[in-house]
Amino acid sequence: MAGKAQATNSDTREIVSGGYFELRATPAEGCGVCTRLEAEWFERSDRDVLIEINNHPHKEPGLSRVRTWLGEGVTVG
Repeated sequence: MAGKAQATNSDTREIVSGGYFELRATPAEGCGVCTRLEAEWFERSDRDVLIEINNHPHKEPGLSRVRTWLGEGVTVG
């Protein structure tokens, strides 16, 4: 599955996952967790990453690495 970022306006960007079910996520501005997840999406196209981006502000992370990042002090914008 290929991913792409679509500019929705000058301040936000939207990631769109193709496939049987389309999945969209917009990383929160200034959120270190969302920024890391966005980078992972473009590296591996893992749809779980998009689900976690939509889980902002990550109070109950679905991915263990997000819990680790939060424990390390990564910011949530």
